[in-house]
Amino acid sequence: MRDEKERLFFIVKSWLLGHSAWIFLNFVLILGTINFVQSIIIGASTYIFSLAILRFCDNQINFVVRRILKFLNRHKKTKEFILKHF
Repeated sequence: MRDEKERLFFIVKSWLLGHSAWIFLNFVLILGTINFVQSIIIGASTYIFSLAILRFCDNQINFVVRRILKFLNRHKKTKEFILKHF
């Protein structure tokens, strides 16, 4: 059970961290076009901001992971698929 929780915790955190790209894209849409230096600054800022938010919300993420595992325990094939392929 602990391995499943850690694996799902990693999946949820990486999914949330991947959404920092949406923040980056919103900055690009607002600014219109950006150069290389701006993209480095905006990209690094959104990445650091996302890491800080994930760190701040660790308890909520743990709660969500426990709820997801509770749901997936009733659906064995789906659980195996998610934990194996993601």
